[in-house]
Amino acid sequence: MSDSQLYDVIVVGGGPAGSTMAWSLARRGVRVAVVERANFPREKVCGDFVEPAGLRILQAMGIGEALEASTSSPITATRIYLGPRLGFRGKIPYYKPEHGLPAHGAIIPRHVLDHRLLEQAERASAKVYAGCAVRAIAREGGLNHVDVHSAEANFTLKSRLIVGADGAESVVARSFNLEMADRAHISIAQRAYVEGIEAPDGESAVWFDEDIAPGYGWMFPMSGGRANVGVGILSEACHRQGHSVPTAFAATIERLKIRHPGCARATLVSKPIGGVVKMYGGAGSNHFDGGVLIGDAGAFADPMTGEGITQGMESALIASATLLRALEQGRFDAAFLASFERDFRSYFDPSMLLLGFCAAVMRNWHFREFWMRSSLRGCERAMADGEFARVAGATFGGVNVHPLGALQHLGTSILRYLSEGTISTLRHLVSEGSSGREAMLGDFLVWQSGWKSSASADPAWHAAWLSDLLRRAVQLGPQLLSLENPRIRGLSI
Repeated sequence: MSDSQLYDVIVVGGGPAGSTMAWSLARRGVRVAVVERANFPREKVCGDFVEPAGLRILQAMGIGEALEASTSSPITATRIYLGPRLGFRGKIPYYKPEHGLPAHGAIIPRHVLDHRLLEQAERASAKVYAGCAVRAIAREGGLNHVDVHSAEANFTLKSRLIVGADGAESVVARSFNLEMADRAHISIAQRAYVEGIEAPDGESAVWFDEDIAPGYGWMFPMSGGRANVGVGILSEACHRQGHSVPTAFAATIERLKIRHPGCARATLVSKPIGGVVKMYGGAGSNHFDGGVLIGDAGAFADPMTGEGITQGMESALIASATLLRALEQGRFDAAFLASFERDFRSYFDPSMLLLGFCAAVMRNWHFREFWMRSSLRGCERAMADGEFARVAGATFGGVNVHPLGALQHLGTSILRYLSEGTISTLRHLVSEGSSGREAMLGDFLVWQSGWKSSASADPAWHAAWLSDLLRRAVQLGPQLLSLENPRIRGLSI
């Protein structure tokens, strides 16, 4: 087989980001090719969770109802475990119907979701090369030359523009020297399917343990007592603290059986598979002469949760507008394509910079006990204060982040905590002669211990961490005054 056909755009990767890009361009008459190394349907390391903003995009693409009809009950509630303790249980407080957002998420297995999205792109006239791996990419004479290998033959495709949507190990990013390798913004995950789950309809579960900090585990229920169970840990922590993701996954399955009353009979029914996720805190310019990077290839995943389906589709829709302008004006140079970075920064930064700052604060392993104690207090308040739960809860990831509201609640909470802690301490001193360590003083001592441990264990890393926090605080500053998060309103499709 020989194929040297010229396309307007070649999209490398047929996952949610790549398929959304191909669909968006093809339906506007752009000649698009999608090169995907797998034959769909195929498995993918993922929690299978699609948040409300992702469901809104699927609905706009005309496949939302069909996908949701084939899945389990909508996800509307959650349990949060902090170590062995159940910190929160109830409705997900920041899910509410606004701007077309449904008040729920959904568990859509990736072998179903990705296959349907790629079919939708093909229906829009995109040419799909499935089971084809990209071996090399070169830009010559104003065109991208893409060498492709399949089981049947080797061939070359050419295009004016190329899109890297080929995941965390992107060959496109590597070819144009844009690969992101900062462990502070890379998560390592492992997941498997289990059966025997008896969780209430629509109720997921997440848990945080000190021995996987910074990281967390999840259980997303599906139909028939089946669930997606997994764990994700920051790559930096694995490297510095010797965490083993497979070991943590095995331990988290056993802990889930003990903690969650509906998971006592959970049984693995698939082989655990692992992968990496690159998060927005490490996102670069993501454009170059002749193309752009989107999805995991461009590090668009949520800095707190590692969720990347919605963000990948959003990055594709933003980039498709850039590429349409480029094709209209015949401009394919990096200077022209730089508008992609301006556009995605203005869209994502108001929410992602706050999430990135929170993630950066928590990446210091030495403060894990302090964060566990603080999170437990936050969960206790969230159970009693719905407005606090709505605003503060969103800072753990997702589209519903309100930076200004979060700052106001944080300031109020700190003042309230200090006031209550001071009164409690004085009461103990007067009535019992106690130091009141179980309240504010105890938390301070735990924080102080973490600070001393971090500073003494690796002074250079500690200083670099503080410098990173300062830099991110400066970046975040202007966003805290923003009255609107563009991701809530969504993109025009």
